[in-house]
Amino acid sequence: MAFEFFSELVDRYDTLKYEILKAQTFSEEHFGFPPIYYKVMETDRTRVRAFTKAFEKYDFTDKVVCEAGIGTLALTKHFLPQVKKAYLIEYNPDLKDFIQKELAKNGWADKVEVIFGDAMKVSLPEPVDYIVGELMSIYCGNEFQVQIFKNLRQFLKPDGKLLPEFITNVIQLGCADFDEEHKHYPINFTRHLPEQLSLQQVVNIIDLYQVENEIVEKTLEITPVLSGMVNCVYMHSLVQVAEGCNFTGTDSLMPPTVCQLEEAVEVKQGEPIRLHIRFEYGTNLNDAKFWVG
Repeated sequence: MAFEFFSELVDRYDTLKYEILKAQTFSEEHFGFPPIYYKVMETDRTRVRAFTKAFEKYDFTDKVVCEAGIGTLALTKHFLPQVKKAYLIEYNPDLKDFIQKELAKNGWADKVEVIFGDAMKVSLPEPVDYIVGELMSIYCGNEFQVQIFKNLRQFLKPDGKLLPEFITNVIQLGCADFDEEHKHYPINFTRHLPEQLSLQQVVNIIDLYQVENEIVEKTLEITPVLSGMVNCVYMHSLVQVAEGCNFTGTDSLMPPTVCQLEEAVEVKQGEPIRLHIRFEYGTNLNDAKFWVG
């Protein structure tokens, strides 16, 4: 049975190239993500563990916490037993019955206020000790992590903590195959990796306590370590949830991603090139611009 499943997987390697992208794409039709993606999130132990380690690092006992984008409570259930009060924000009204039933079943309803609305506009009635939210995408290019924390951090106590705190975005030159429909895609299988022609370089570090500007414009000098055709960039985001509690991407959240250059160029080993970068947080990586010149 296992061999048959693996055989089917092998047959579908190419067609699965863009399936994660579809599952992770926000849609107004269902106020967020399709139902299958919630299962993908819940079953990602690496993703969940990065946050539970941070919950264990800090003392949530009798604290006031806000979480944005609670979904099916994949993270919430790990801190909710300890807190004094929790403000839980969710944009998807289709989850309302599920959330209320789970809170009642576990005896948490009396210390929870669920807010169904836009976390970029929500106002909290009191300062909070912790703000939790993993509304992240690679470079924060597709989701509203930056905008949501910009709004919510005004309610953070002076000694309070954001989870996550910092996101370091790094980049490499690459060459990959694209179809006509997609300008970018996340890595699912290693056979979908691009040919990598340079080492990683830091694009920027998002300090979620301080970030204001939502547009990133950078020019990097990169020296190729291999000669060849460059038609894309290979993107990673490295997340500090809390000091010593890190998340560096999985197929369910912030997977390493390939994004097409505006124009392909030939590069030579050891000869520096200038890579220009322009994108906006919380829009769409299809709108991001990467070009050499």
